[in-house]
Amino acid sequence: MTAASTLSTVAYIYKTTYATGVGEVATRMHPNYSMMTKTGGFTGKNFSYPIRFGNPQSVAGTFAGAQTGSSGGASSSQGFLFAALRFKKYGDITLDGESLQACDSKGSFLDLVTLETDAVITEHVDRLAFDLYRDGSAQRGQVSSIATNTITLADPDTARNFKIQMVIQASTSANGSSPRAGTAKIVGVSIAGGQITLDNVANITSLSANDFLFANAEAGTAVEGMEACTPLTAPSGGDSFRGGNNRSVFSELLAGSRVNDLTTTIEENLGLGAIYVNANGGRTDTAMLNPIKFWQVARRMNAKVEYEGAGGEATFGFESIRIATPAGTLKVYSDPDCPTNRGRGFLAASHYYRTLLEPVHIIMDDGRPNLRSTSDDSIEARTRSMGNYIQPDTRNHFVIAT
Repeated sequence: MTAASTLSTVAYIYKTTYATGVGEVATRMHPNYSMMTKTGGFTGKNFSYPIRFGNPQSVAGTFAGAQTGSSGGASSSQGFLFAALRFKKYGDITLDGESLQACDSKGSFLDLVTLETDAVITEHVDRLAFDLYRDGSAQRGQVSSIATNTITLADPDTARNFKIQMVIQASTSANGSSPRAGTAKIVGVSIAGGQITLDNVANITSLSANDFLFANAEAGTAVEGMEACTPLTAPSGGDSFRGGNNRSVFSELLAGSRVNDLTTTIEENLGLGAIYVNANGGRTDTAMLNPIKFWQVARRMNAKVEYEGAGGEATFGFESIRIATPAGTLKVYSDPDCPTNRGRGFLAASHYYRTLLEPVHIIMDDGRPNLRSTSDDSIEARTRSMGNYIQPDTRNHFVIAT
């Protein structure tokens, strides 16, 4: 005999049970950003910082030679005054009035204001951590091919640079100048496939293979990060950096050292980069690699991966390995913000992010954290960052191709 009362026939008596929390898969680790010193006080028109790169050369084996020199007189020390500008970035959320009032310990998993405010701050930090590795263009990837609304990226790993609901635009230029008309929204991401899916590719006029992709309204607005300060290609005679300074007169001292050799291993090039820095009188103690490249090095070296933050008062914990070089030991970190085609080495004390107010903050210029809409039953909250990346000791940095 079949039972009359079953889960389906008396379904009305059963409750739905819910988890006590919300799963969190939107937050990423940012080793470089987290460990980097953030210094306030970025007031005024710009932040000017001097770098001396040459001593007086009026030294000779005779007094007359020292006094006159080759140009007929004693020489002076050499230096540049770099003038860094602030770069701004904003975040914005709007919250419906009824949703706010319906949100309490009985009616929701989380407080809506806290959830959305923390989330937009987290995303703001994600964008800033991404920018700190790059050249200021904010480029996130390049189109390889397009099939209907799915874009296959030229570098599959750059799929990690895109997120669901991110609005993107495109340009034929790597720096984002002269963007194509229109924007599109991302509705799907496949890191394994190196693809992103848009709501409608046709929303971006003439989007084509080889186009470069950017988050909407970010092209050319990002901080002048590591790729600008220590580029893989040494500055040329036309260099005009932060106030018109031509770093090509001594690029290793003014724009760091570089190793652009894909025929040797990453660990060898990291060591060589540290040696170059040391040969120029500098020091390094830290290096950053993309997680994929980090794992390749760890496997080749059979290295023990260390994890900081296992106890005590540590505020962050990141995977690292140690590489011994003739110029000292490098502690190498795995950082998902680092591009797959670059590795970075530096002395940890030789760079920082200089800011006006907190690195990322809620805009409260009028003393209020939220704004009430004048045309809708809602409130608005805004985030802001204002700053730039600074290398006060440029010779203590190097970059390698990976």
